[in-house]
Amino acid sequence: MKKAHRKVLVFSTLLGVLSLTSALLMALAPAPIAPDAASSLFAVDAPTSFDPVFETRRPLAADHWKYIFIHHSHTSTGNAVTLGQGTAGAGGVGDHFVIGNGDGAEDGEVQITQRWVEQAAALPPAGANKIDAACISICLVGDFDAKIPTQTQLGRLNQLVAALQSRLHIDATNILLIDQPNAGAGIGRYFPKSAFRAKLLP
Repeated sequence: MKKAHRKVLVFSTLLGVLSLTSALLMALAPAPIAPDAASSLFAVDAPTSFDPVFETRRPLAADHWKYIFIHHSHTSTGNAVTLGQGTAGAGGVGDHFVIGNGDGAEDGEVQITQRWVEQAAALPPAGANKIDAACISICLVGDFDAKIPTQTQLGRLNQLVAALQSRLHIDATNILLIDQPNAGAGIGRYFPKSAFRAKLLP
């Protein structure tokens, strides 16, 4: 009788410890990733494959995308999450890609937003009323009305644009850079437009 009572007591104690451990682990678990969180490709010295760019949740609408629009955030810092809070409100970041400058995101970090993963249209940045639904939007973190982008940012931008051009057959004439001073919709006066365009695929 005592052995049976001891077994029940040991089993009950074990069950209680396991339940408590499970509850503790659930309480300490990190919050789920927010819907607007972005996945990232980090800047490295050697060329990096951009294959993950084309691993979208919804089928890649290759025939849909006709343009690539590049603009600056017109802020000194930022990333896909913070820019989404500031420019697109509840809709999340309005761009498909964000490239960091080392302040808020790694220098040259390419953040792939949920808008691209879902193959959704971009939202117009500050200073623009609309953006073509067939336009891929890339935001470079920085205020290029005040200073130039980092060399790492420019290198990663060239790699990303080349990958998009090649895969989606986007002509160099459809890479859009807008001169709009003091607005996020512009590219900024210190962005090296000629040097950038010289590296585009034809």
